[in-house]
Amino acid sequence: MSDATGPDREWAAWAEGVMARLDAQAQVDGELLAALGGSPNLREETLLRMAEAIRAATLGLGPAGCAAAAGVPERLLRTWQERQPAFAGAMAAAHALARSCALGADDGRSPPLTPVTLRVLLKQIRTGTRIPPAAAAVGVSVRTLNRLRQEHPRVDALIVAARRARPKRADRRGTSAYTNGYRLIRIDDAPTDSGTRTDEASPKG
Repeated sequence: MSDATGPDREWAAWAEGVMARLDAQAQVDGELLAALGGSPNLREETLLRMAEAIRAATLGLGPAGCAAAAGVPERLLRTWQERQPAFAGAMAAAHALARSCALGADDGRSPPLTPVTLRVLLKQIRTGTRIPPAAAAVGVSVRTLNRLRQEHPRVDALIVAARRARPKRADRRGTSAYTNGYRLIRIDDAPTDSGTRTDEASPKG
């Protein structure tokens, strides 16, 4: 399960295509906004990231996984919850729903690896996170992930492709997964209690 002993060429080519499509999907909202003559807005950006965090919580992910799904540091996710009661309530309700459907980790079991959580895992690996913490963020042990890679060649191919797509070591040295790139957004109408300072740039999704 390494680059040297990775999947055959067919799975490798397929995985590279999937990663390219994931990258393209991350730009869709911006393209649609540009088509409407608009520009990125901090309020909308924050709400979209909050929605991704809530979605991840519904699927049983913990704080680290929800932050990774939203593309923000975990500390910023906590700040949003502290300053936005409605968001905190939505996150609590999402976690409760996950527990009621046996997707949470309260009973000691890991949540299943779904397409959404697999996407979060790949995103983490692609931005330079090592596999152990990336797996932990989505509630999967390294042992379980290794078993999945052995049983499902396409999962292994995707992880290998995500590793190959990571920034070069010199490019990411001394940086976090959230400082690899930024885009300019309009902040003049951002809510003052959003938990995001108006002088901060927004990380690319």
